Order: sequence, then structure tokens, then C-alpha cells
Amino acid sequence: MKRWLLVMLILVGLMAGTRAQDSDQYDVWVTTQDFSSLRRGPGTGFDRIMVVDPSVTLPAIGRSSDTRWIQVINDDGTVGWIASILLVWSGEVVNLPVDGVNPEPFVRRAGAIGVTSRETPYYLDEIAPEKLVGMIPEGTTVELVGRLGDASFGFWQFQIKYQGGLYWIGSWNIRIEGGNYLRLLDTQYLYPYGRLIQQYEENIALALGSYDQIRSIWQRLDNGDSVRCDPIPQTINRTLTEGDVAREDSFLPAVIALDDAIRNTNQAINSFSAICADTNRFLVQADIDEALVLLDEAERSLLLAASLLNPLRIRNPLINAISGRQ
Repeated sequence: MKRWLLVMLILVGLMAGTRAQDSDQYDVWVTTQDFSSLRRGPGTGFDRIMVVDPSVTLPAIGRSSDTRWIQVINDDGTVGWIASILLVWSGEVVNLPVDGVNPEPFVRRAGAIGVTSRETPYYLDEIAPEKLVGMIPEGTTVELVGRLGDASFGFWQFQIKYQGGLYWIGSWNIRIEGGNYLRLLDTQYLYPYGRLIQQYEENIALALGSYDQIRSIWQRLDNGDSVRCDPIPQTINRTLTEGDVAREDSFLPAVIALDDAIRNTNQAINSFSAICADTNRFLVQADIDEALVLLDEAERSLLLAASLLNPLRIRNPLINAISGRQ
């Protein structure tokens, strides 16, 4: 018995060691948030290899130029692509090879194309004097594959493909000739403040969508109209990272307003859902009045939350950090 126990412990140790070695091999990992199609290429036009279950963590080895698709290695060793909207990740996705590793042949349209307007310094990883690689001649056409910031920053940074590598240049040194740079991955997500701005904006949009739907339902009921119980608007789950919120005190009033809006909207949705589920219950005016009060409170909180977005965006410390010309 002791011998078998010893053998099992050794096997477990070997498996753990193998997993640790695998983890050390990759810098970026992704986790599926839903059932996710693993495809042979970066797009729905490619064959589906299999469906990956939710909450599966896989190593990422490549990305599409606009980062809408991530190339991964499945647990069985199969290499394929998953839509990034279905994933959360750890590590610097922006540094993954554009177009992936040994991909199946495909034709794609570049996310954005730019031409250097002057002799342009280019940098590895970030724009910093110690990261300078060299100079790109004036009039050189390059593909833009990532960004840090946008026009609201005044000056911002682009990640480019140049001579087979990924580098960074300043927006002030390039003229965009085609495509929409806003579709490129914004690497603000790498920084707590920038990550909060992106998540906060997304959460407001989600809250507003559910609020509009449930508000319409209760207003129609108040007008005496009949309303179907299917579909019921989705309740909202706030996705702001608690650790980031704790580090950035300036977000607290905005998050409180957002939470109030979400809580009241969800209560109105749950009230409608409960009435639909109980076939022995009749809707009365008191139910409608209570829901409309909740939605009035949700509207006030949403307006406050939305009004705080732009001031928070302006206060982003990255604006000053990356706007200095190099």
C-alpha cells in the first residue's frame, strides 16, 4: 500500500513539473468565457475544429492584426484560432506574432496602413531612449498593428510591423493612408488606469442596453399594453477589476454611481422575471410603480456615471506619459 502511495505521489510530482515547464514556455495565456469555436484560421469562414468548453486556460501563440482572433494551443496539442471576444487573457497579447505561428494560408486586409512623414525613430517594446532600435526612412509604408492611446491624447503611439519585427513609433511621425486605427488593439489595458477606463466605458454601455430594454417593458405595461415574457433582458454583471479600482481612488465615485445604476436596473429586470415565472400571480399597478421608481433611480445614476467618464479619461496619467515627443 505504501509503495503504491509513493508511486502515485511521484507521478503527481512529475505531472506538476511538466505543467510548470509548459507554463514557463509561454508568456500569454487565455481563458475561455463561454463555449468557443476553435477554428483553422482567424475568421468564421474557416472550418471549426472543435468547441472548447468555458473556463479552459490555454497558451496563446499568435494574433490577427486587429487582435479579433487569438491563436492558441488546445490541451490535445491542436493549434487553432478563437475569437478574442470570448477570451480573457494574462500577459502582453500585443507582443504575440501577428498572423500567428505557421498559420494556414489566408488573405487578410490590414487593419491600418501608414507612411512615415519624416525619418522616424522606432523602438522595441515602448518609446523610451534606451529602447531605440534605429531610424525608418521617410516615405516608408508600414502596417499598424497596435496602439497606445488615441487622438484624445493629443499624441499617441503605434505598434508597427517593420522588417519582420514588431516595434513602436510616435503618431506624430506617421500619416495614416488606409484603414481605421481605432480597430487596433489599444494597449492601455496593460495599465491599471487605462484598463479601468476601457472596462468602465464597456460597463456603462452594457448597463444602458439592459436599462433601455427593461424601461421599455415597464413603460408599455404602465400604458396598458401586453408584453411577452420572452426574451427577458439580461441582468448586468459589473466587470471592473476590484484590484484596479482599489488602486485608483479617483474612480470610486464613478464606480459607486455605476453600481447603483446596475443594482436598480437588475432589480427591475428580476421583478419582471419573477412575475413572468409565477403563473398564479397577477400584475398590479403597484408592481409597475415600484419598477418605474427603480428605473428612475437607475437613470439618474447612469447619467452621473456617464458624465464622469470624460473627466476620468482626461486625467489619465498616460496622456502626459506618452505625449512627450521622442
